[in-house]
Amino acid sequence: MPIFSQLRIFPLNTNTGLRKMQSVTAEEKFQFDLEGYLVVKGVLSDAEVAELNALADEAWPGEHDSSGLRRTSEVSQWGPRFRDLIDHPGIIPYLVEFMGPKFRVDHDYSMFMRRGELRSGLHGGPSPYSYEGDHWYRYTDGVIRNGLSVFTYNLSACRAGDGGFACVPGSHKSPLIGSIPGEVRRFERPAHYVVQPPVEAGDVIIFTEALVHGTMPWNAAHERRALLYKYSPGHSSWASEYYDPANYPGATEQQFRIMAAPSVGSRPDSVQEA
Repeated sequence: MPIFSQLRIFPLNTNTGLRKMQSVTAEEKFQFDLEGYLVVKGVLSDAEVAELNALADEAWPGEHDSSGLRRTSEVSQWGPRFRDLIDHPGIIPYLVEFMGPKFRVDHDYSMFMRRGELRSGLHGGPSPYSYEGDHWYRYTDGVIRNGLSVFTYNLSACRAGDGGFACVPGSHKSPLIGSIPGEVRRFERPAHYVVQPPVEAGDVIIFTEALVHGTMPWNAAHERRALLYKYSPGHSSWASEYYDPANYPGATEQQFRIMAAPSVGSRPDSVQEA
């Protein structure tokens, strides 16, 4: 039985103001299995969102490039608040439930966009129908498992029609993703099966990379601000380089376990019972 299959409340972290949060519900598991993604509401409080935005302005004050994008890697090194997003109590139940008890953080980066920017067309999809061998989804006897998966912290709202994250729900289980026309993949022609889930600041979008997904042009007046933390099963890695513990002074033992390089033999559970 998965660690968080039963109802559980996480304690308040008084250092960061993190709120208590319940475990994954049966309906959420159904939604994720059905669609390949899930929006978890209100993982970050309004105060946390404001603090992270202010700290991001200090850590990454760079200008948008010619296409309207501000992107940089290793946002988890921007300071303790960003490091602590690796194992925020609000996402831990989903990591264990969807990735297994030995999950690891693979890589992380920011995606800040201004109006008119198109980051990427539709891509991804399940292996072997996509070129990425770690893009997979499995459900067996009540257990969900994924290859590379994304937990996106939204630091600004993305309302219907704003753009940003888009996907083809259910495509994580489709062998026919090669039939999606190029003009649909490039967002040149609308298709009813492509959706842009609306989210508020503080929400987290979870999706498996086996899901066909992309980034629609940004249409809102405000800047899109998203922090993407990507995770793999403990035995695999998409990134060619691993986290260096020396870059994370003050990290907890749990965070070091989650940042550990991929391995199989004697690998400890990422989250250990108190």
